[in-house]
Amino acid sequence: MTRKSLAILLAFICLIIRLKYLYGRTLVPFQLDYEEGNILNAALRLLHGATPYPDPRTFPYILNPYGPAGYALTALGIKTFGLSLFGPRLFVLLAGVGIAVLIAALTRSFTGQWKIGLLLGALYLCLPQTWDWLPILRVDFWAVFFSLLGLYLFTSFPRAWYLPAIVFALALLTKQTAIAAPLACMADLIVQRKLKRALAFGTILAGAILTCLLPMDGHYAFHLIYTHPDPYSIQRAWHYFSDAIKAGALIVIIIVYAASQGFRWNRQSRSTWLYLGFCTPLVLTAGKLGSNSNHVLEWMAALCLMGALALSYLLEKPVRFARPLAAGVLLLFVALAVLPQFSASSRIDQSECADAYAFVRSFPGHRILSEDVSALVLGGQPVLVSNPFVATQLGNSVAWSQGTVDQLVERQYFDLIVLGGELKDFQDSGRWSSKLIEAVGQAYTPAKRFRCSPNFGVAYVPKQKAGAVVQQRAPAVDPGVH
Repeated sequence: MTRKSLAILLAFICLIIRLKYLYGRTLVPFQLDYEEGNILNAALRLLHGATPYPDPRTFPYILNPYGPAGYALTALGIKTFGLSLFGPRLFVLLAGVGIAVLIAALTRSFTGQWKIGLLLGALYLCLPQTWDWLPILRVDFWAVFFSLLGLYLFTSFPRAWYLPAIVFALALLTKQTAIAAPLACMADLIVQRKLKRALAFGTILAGAILTCLLPMDGHYAFHLIYTHPDPYSIQRAWHYFSDAIKAGALIVIIIVYAASQGFRWNRQSRSTWLYLGFCTPLVLTAGKLGSNSNHVLEWMAALCLMGALALSYLLEKPVRFARPLAAGVLLLFVALAVLPQFSASSRIDQSECADAYAFVRSFPGHRILSEDVSALVLGGQPVLVSNPFVATQLGNSVAWSQGTVDQLVERQYFDLIVLGGELKDFQDSGRWSSKLIEAVGQAYTPAKRFRCSPNFGVAYVPKQKAGAVVQQRAPAVDPGVH
């Protein structure tokens, strides 16, 4: 067996190990990330015939900040596999695998070689940022998949230039920040002096988005635009971007070295260069308080794609250090595919999640405020405040029909409040308003503690006043629609 065959076999074994781990993660029946429950709830509303974008002022307070495509895919996962996190997460996993395949397909389209593209695509699945988010139920990987699919159609089928515009519309209807790929393609058309086609491309893109949004009932403009009031920090954005650069340092080195050896854009790969260029400033969206490292996932996919083209160029020439750099990528992939699975720090203690979810499911009261919205959806409890972080960030900027969340807590409206931890843990985090934390401390007391997740740690119930829990008349709620 040749060294090349051994390398391919090793890469294949490590990829299977990584995918096996990812599939096992889809089977976890509890919420792993704050946004999972919100997306699950929005999808369930779709299945019940309700809009995911109701009037935010009316009770219950429903806030869904993403486009309808991601919620529709989640609804399809629920309809196919039943009400659980498994089906939607499986679709996210398939999107991640699809991203790796598209990186390989684009590399083959540009260079005629697929092995390096597949290696960089597999490496993308193992980078630390990807490791954190795949296959958690969020919309990011679906948006990246649609963006790369549109880019592949644009570069591989130039005569059918209108098709990628429709695919890019799906990306933007999944996540509003997925603008880099369509901008890259339009810029490419402008560079080619095809101004009319660029204008038509943008018109089709906008038309497809409006065709999907305008017939929808509800206040989608508020949900998609005004649900991001959390404070912004450039230092926070740089923190996540610098971590991404460190994780992809070897790929950055390959690109820079290839550029020093004559690696330049050409007519076919120009859109890829532009794509990476437009992805870079979009990393600034990670500066919002509610954002996280998921905002660098598209940039890292673009980086892996460019790294595949650069490494293919170095090997084809060939130039000095080309083979050692390829071996370095293979070794990095092997290490990132295998070693993190043995790290205890990468695991969340969910030993009491079954008890926690059962506690919510059997709780006698139905007025529950939960940071873990999945516990409500899967437990058959009505979701009275979806996306409670956004609701508290909005504060008094919305004329809430039953008062702000802080005021509901002050009135002891909720029979149960589920938070990720002790109140002291939230004092300086910005995760909850100081007024809400103070209200919970004054009006509620811890009833049970669980080792479950960062969103389900402590269950609080109203304090007894004069020997009885203060009861607040419940606003009218339709328990059939969460």
